[in-house]
Amino acid sequence: MFFPASLPVETIELDVPEEKRLCPTTGQERPIIRWEESEKIDFVPSHFRKLLIRRAVRALPYALQQASEALIEEPVVTAPMPAEYRIIPGAVCSVNLLSWLLVARYCDHLPFYRIQSQFRRQHQVILDRGVLCHWVKRSAQVLEPLYEAMRKELISGQYLQIDETFINLLDPDYPGKAKKSYFWVITRPREGVLFHFDPGRAHTVALTLLEGFSGRLQSDGYSAYESLVRKNPKLVLFGCWAHVRRKFRAAMDIHESSAAWYVAEIAKLYEIESEARVANASFEDRALLRQNRSQPVLAAIRERLDADNQGSHYLPSSPLGKAINYALNQWDGLIRYAQPGNGIVEIDNNRVENAIRPSAIGKKNWLFIGHPNAGQRSAIIYTIVENCRLHNIDPMKYITDVLPRLVDRPEGADLSDLLPQRWKNSISAS
Repeated sequence: MFFPASLPVETIELDVPEEKRLCPTTGQERPIIRWEESEKIDFVPSHFRKLLIRRAVRALPYALQQASEALIEEPVVTAPMPAEYRIIPGAVCSVNLLSWLLVARYCDHLPFYRIQSQFRRQHQVILDRGVLCHWVKRSAQVLEPLYEAMRKELISGQYLQIDETFINLLDPDYPGKAKKSYFWVITRPREGVLFHFDPGRAHTVALTLLEGFSGRLQSDGYSAYESLVRKNPKLVLFGCWAHVRRKFRAAMDIHESSAAWYVAEIAKLYEIESEARVANASFEDRALLRQNRSQPVLAAIRERLDADNQGSHYLPSSPLGKAINYALNQWDGLIRYAQPGNGIVEIDNNRVENAIRPSAIGKKNWLFIGHPNAGQRSAIIYTIVENCRLHNIDPMKYITDVLPRLVDRPEGADLSDLLPQRWKNSISAS
């Protein structure tokens, strides 16, 4: 690490808390006998600065200690180091620098080498990649209890969407070879999102991720989700009309008129959804609207699917044949959203796909995960920044505030007040 001597220096003096300045036995004020000095490096947008933190050390004169009839438990007291400077014990980084690093990496998707280059070019600051990785690792460890609180909050509801996306992993057990691994993502539309990293794509991963959840689960047609529902009878699987629509659109290049009919009918389903959204319809009203208007469209689509499938008009291997078979295989899940009582469920899985999209940009920039443990650390921080995005919260402001508060929270403490939406409400009310 190298920080230029020309960095501006700001001195922060911290005194012992007022209740500890007086001796509990004699009532005498403890004089300052020295200052404990620590240097921290802070980063505020556009510049670095050095913080010289001077913490007062107070003690009673030796004569007063000897004259006291009672034993003084704390003859010497030191002003405590604020939590924002001890996120990582012994490190020089302030919470501002850590927050900027996490946002640059996981919100702006900058690889470490670009962050290093920017610091060197713009600020003459040199930070080793290993130091940056260590800071991210320790920050993720501090954030992990908040991540787990977010997971528990999500699975406490009755509706989730789920999807997965691959990411290359450089596994130490396979040197020199990238291995496909996955970010699994669950979301409750408009309320919360959570990333989970795993080297595998089997249904057992989702089974563990969704432990404790029961209710409606919406996904694409990946067979692992069907296996998941068979293993967990408390889950009801819902399909995704966006995936069906994509397959029929792809078939239009060869079977234009026939595929276009399906695309037009699916568009009617989406028009109904749009009307409900514009009218800000409640879940009950949306369910009634679907029952009256969407179900007849669904019946017409099913009738055409059966006719095209039974008539053998299209080869199963043709684009339209594949689209028809996909829709028929997924049919029970596809129509559930329009059945009574399911107004909470969306017509498609696009909400969770939108949550995944930022990580897809990131992996194009930094290409791979360097270690299996780094995968879950990335999942933790992606979860934090994407929940901020979902609730229109500045992730830098959020992380800067919650990191120090997590440092002093005892293990197992209730963190519900730090969940993004509640945190935002508390900040707005203050």
